[in-house]
Amino acid sequence: MNKITTAFFPFTFISERWADWTCARFGPPVVYQPAEGAAPAFMEDLDRQERIILRRPVHGDDRHLTDLARQYQNWGQVHQKHAAALKSCAEAGFYNQEFAREISTEIVKGGKEEHTAPDPVLIARLFLLMAQEFDRQAAELENDLAATDHTAQQMFARIRGQGGASGPDSGFSDNRIGSGAAAGPEDPGGYMPEARIRAWLRLAERDPECPQIWITSSPAVVSAVDEHFETLSIAERLPENVQAAFPDPAAGGLLPEMSFYKMRDSGRIIGLLPAAGA
Repeated sequence: MNKITTAFFPFTFISERWADWTCARFGPPVVYQPAEGAAPAFMEDLDRQERIILRRPVHGDDRHLTDLARQYQNWGQVHQKHAAALKSCAEAGFYNQEFAREISTEIVKGGKEEHTAPDPVLIARLFLLMAQEFDRQAAELENDLAATDHTAQQMFARIRGQGGASGPDSGFSDNRIGSGAAAGPEDPGGYMPEARIRAWLRLAERDPECPQIWITSSPAVVSAVDEHFETLSIAERLPENVQAAFPDPAAGGLLPEMSFYKMRDSGRIIGLLPAAGA
């Protein structure tokens, strides 16, 4: 199969399982980063091993953004707890009104006029930092649950005198990837999918080498694009290079499993691979 560059959409976090699954089928995916040094260590390793491509389309204010994200997370833990803090960050332009005055004051510091409106790209990057931490924690929880499940299966297998647990009931079978488990037990993309998409697009539109194909593992993101984004329409005919990358189904192609859309303004192709069809 011909390899074309893809981007993991609309996430800035990717699990090792999804990285390997995507790389094996499409080549290493581009994973956008909202700030320098924001990626977990294992993602930095994946980048060095050319299993993913970390890309940062927007530069500047990196330390300031990470400090703001940490402050917001601490504030959210006190006032709102866990996912609610991320949800409030997405409201009214990616930030909560109760926290807006504080965050706006921080953003406009450093020589800007006192009443300058916060940069929407900066706000989007802050939201993506928050979402990335949420996704990282969700992936850790899923890994812990999978490890516990695997240990329990081994224990019951020993009780039954069958040795170790294996096969389709294993917590690490490929079926778990197909069922969406790699994205977390509740699909992190289900939290503010539209806000995630809009924030992610702020980075993508500033990448002069933005990949032609965007792929996602999140059914919730697929639903959000399908139902709410009027800038997308079903592509009647795919470009020849895309067709070459996804050959005829009889030859093992992936076209039947994917939904393709074309952005009317740019003509960019978005290939959405629902987790249920992976």
